[in-house]
Amino acid sequence: MGKVKTIPNFLTLIRIFLLPFVVFSIISKQFFVALVLFVLSAVTDFLDGYIARKQKSITSLGMLLDPVADKLLTSSTLISLAYVKLCDPYSVIAIVGREEAVTGMRAIAASRGLVIPASKGGKIKTTLIMISIILLLSGLKNVGEVFLIVSAVVALYTGFVYFVRFFKSFGEEDD
Repeated sequence: MGKVKTIPNFLTLIRIFLLPFVVFSIISKQFFVALVLFVLSAVTDFLDGYIARKQKSITSLGMLLDPVADKLLTSSTLISLAYVKLCDPYSVIAIVGREEAVTGMRAIAASRGLVIPASKGGKIKTTLIMISIILLLSGLKNVGEVFLIVSAVVALYTGFVYFVRFFKSFGEEDD
């Protein structure tokens, strides 16, 4: 647990800490506050990975916490936005459902010693989701909705790709 003291892990913990404030701000319809907090959280997401790679300070704790923090941030924010009717709930359901399914699949794979790393498509999906959230919180509902729908399509596609890789890995394991 001494690795919590790395800058990337500290940034990830800041992202987790800010999450309830982002959600509360949205539910309270304080969208500018939510926007500032969300952007700050998104910046910590970018910085933690960048610094971890640059300083070669990638830790097991960071590999566990970073994706959890990302999923918590985007899923909770999207659910909150749907709750206050700022976005399409169907896209949110598709995105959050995909996140849960992929997380479960990764847990099963990890229990069998397999690692299914994040793909470039998954990173694009996360970027699109963050852009859509920023647009929605900025009051650009129509453009934000378009980005959210595109995010949902990319989420479903990359989820499908993860599952194909998952089942393929198990097929190779049985040989």
